Amino acid sequence: MKPILIIGGGIAGLQAATILHQNGRDFILFEKQAKVGGRVSSIEKDGFILDRGFQVLQTSYPEVQRSLDLTALHLHFFESGAWVKDQLFFNPLRRPFDLFSSDMLTFKDVFSLARIWFRLQGDVPALDGNKQTTQELIASYSFSNRFKNEFLIPFFQGVFLQESLTQPASLFFYYLHQFLYGNAAIPAKGMQAIPDQMAASLPADKLQLNQEIVALNATSITLKSGENIAGDAVILAVDLPVAAKILGLPTPETLASRTFYFSAKKASNEPALLRLVGEQHLLHFTCLTDINPGLAPSGKALYSATSLSNSSEKEVKEALQKQLPGQKLTLVDSFDIPHSLQKVDDYEAIKRAANGIILAGDYLEFPSLQGALSSGRKAAEEILARS
Repeated sequence: MKPILIIGGGIAGLQAATILHQNGRDFILFEKQAKVGGRVSSIEKDGFILDRGFQVLQTSYPEVQRSLDLTALHLHFFESGAWVKDQLFFNPLRRPFDLFSSDMLTFKDVFSLARIWFRLQGDVPALDGNKQTTQELIASYSFSNRFKNEFLIPFFQGVFLQESLTQPASLFFYYLHQFLYGNAAIPAKGMQAIPDQMAASLPADKLQLNQEIVALNATSITLKSGENIAGDAVILAVDLPVAAKILGLPTPETLASRTFYFSAKKASNEPALLRLVGEQHLLHFTCLTDINPGLAPSGKALYSATSLSNSSEKEVKEALQKQLPGQKLTLVDSFDIPHSLQKVDDYEAIKRAANGIILAGDYLEFPSLQGALSSGRKAAEEILARS
């Protein structure tokens, strides 16, 4: 029996490898980069730990709870809530009286939020086939203009990395359910700790790093070195744009962003929350060392600031400085994320072009760690079902 060939060492590829390994099925995983993780990665620079773009771990995702040892990640948790513009909102399920003490909420807002809360009871699928957009959904409720424009819309613009909110309404409900009932966290050593933990459970000789694939079909691959390798099946577990390129298709439209990391001499000393600004040059920011002091050298604070892809360092720094008067900000590093999120679609063209190659990746479900883990599991289970 030949091994299963997995292309891509991101979360989906590692999950597929894990399920195959747990079931005694031989595999070889090929990763172009020098380490596993894909988009879920971190670097160390000048004593700072920097994730590749702002990322958090939602602990309530079913596949996260099923697949990861959360205790071993030594998680540091955000408080449940958010700063949106100048308004502080805590999770109403955990601090319900704060909901009624807010000077922003009207009776209509509370009534509309109650309707949404009832909608969140029971099963909340990420995708339900409904074509209604998040923007259309928000407009269908009787929210006051102030609550809608100063909280709800900026909040989900930060979540979806887009101003128009054209992602499906079902994702609005799904993400809101995760925010209300779960916890957002950062591993002590950054998000890289997640793929590192997954890789540690796999045989080291089955993880082939620094290996670029130049051709493939349903049962074999060709490396850049010219070597041909045959297998019983091939799993293509790469990002959507890479999958499209490998399969000879145009690059699908995705949502881009930039994340800048700035150091300062002191932390914000405010609740450990994400602050959503909703401006072009500053979608959101947070003081990461308020959540996890180990991400920066002793005595220094680390801020992350996320913007749309066309924002310059100067524009982002000026926008952040307005939010942090009196702080002296120094750039540590920045990351361009050209494919931060994909738009939800059925991607039938990619599925047809796969022609027997098994696909894995969060674009097959919805953009999240949950989607990546779930798609990797399904790819492996499809192969195991053939045995």
